[in-house]
This record gives sequence, C-alpha cells and structure tokens, in this order.
Amino acid sequence: MLKAITDERNRLNIRQEISGLGCFKDDRIVFWTWMFSTYFMEKWAPRQDDMLFYVRRKLSYVSADNTEGKKVEVEVYRRDSKKLPGLGDPDIDWEESVYLNLILQKLDYVVTCAVCTRSDAGDIHIHKKKCQEVFASPSKHAMDSKGEESKMSYPNIFFMIDNFEEVFSDMTVGEGEMVCVELVASDKSNTFQGVIFQGSCSNSTTHVSQRLSYCEG
Repeated sequence: MLKAITDERNRLNIRQEISGLGCFKDDRIVFWTWMFSTYFMEKWAPRQDDMLFYVRRKLSYVSADNTEGKKVEVEVYRRDSKKLPGLGDPDIDWEESVYLNLILQKLDYVVTCAVCTRSDAGDIHIHKKKCQEVFASPSKHAMDSKGEESKMSYPNIFFMIDNFEEVFSDMTVGEGEMVCVELVASDKSNTFQGVIFQGSCSNSTTHVSQRLSYCEG
C-alpha cells in the first residue's frame, strides 16, 4: 500500500515536471478511490476494526473574490452500512480519507515515557521508563473530565492510552528531573519503523501534578 502511494506521488511529480501542468482531478480520484476500495472496503483486506472514516469537505462560504471556503468533517460508518458514501461522491476528499484510514487502521504505535536528568555535559540519563501501545484517533477528550464525551480534532490526531493510570501511576517527576516522550509508528508486519514525535518537559513546567497525567492523549 505504501509503495503504491509512493509510486503515485512520483508519477505525478514527473508528469508535472515534464508538462508543467498539474494532474487532472478525475485522474487523481480514480487512483485514490481505487486505493480506498482495495485496502479498506474489500472483505479480504486485513483490517483492525470494522469502521471506515471519510473526510468530507463541504462548501461553507464564498468570499468577495470568489474564493471558496470549505468545512472539513469526518464521517464514520460501519463497513457493512448501507449508508456508505459512493465511491464517486465529489465531496469526499479521497486522498485524505485514504491517509486517515491508513493512520488509524494500518499502523501500530508505541509511546515511551521516561523520567530523566540531564548532566552538565548535556548527556541524558534515564532513571525509569515505560513503553505502552497507544491508538490513533481523530477525536479527543478533556483529560480533567471523567466522562466519555469526545470532540473531533481532525486534522490533528491524538494518541490515547486506555489504561493510563495502571501503566504510569508509579512514575513521578522529582526536582531537577524531566519527562521525555517518544512516539514510534510501525506497519503491521513491522517492515519499517519511524519516530513521529519526540519531546521533553521539565519538572519546573509541571504545575498541575508531578505525576505524568498531562501526557495522556
């Protein structure tokens, strides 16, 4: 799947360099609808769950200079729903829909949280660390709320830790220490891995709690 996407992007780049023109919209739709159907809708396609995610762009306004503004919505359906958008639906951004389903269903994610100190020479020393599988989501919920209510966050993707309290409850951040976080993505066959986020937060900036509750999501 990833190779097909890479080949298509290379083909479009070569075509644009040769002709100096962009590709036809219909040409791109054919490829991306085929990708969506083949890798997410077919019964034989390996999948993580039975949900399909569609990125819809609705016209919301037209400015004085005739520039169109579009509202982006994510629609979620069960794979066997009779209300699935047709593959020819012009309001669906098929390329974005392929990417979103790829992120949510075809990749695995592991977050590593470590309590560290930095020496005067700049070296990082790890005192304790935990690794946990996390799940990508196009929605988020408030960390200070115990309810189940969530809010759509797309195009921002959040990574949820289902059993956060159980996994990280014994990790505390002391004076002079900091939290280092790394998020790694890999495909289902573990053919490739890539670091998609690295960051750190010192003890002096954690006013709410010394526990790592602020890292959730």
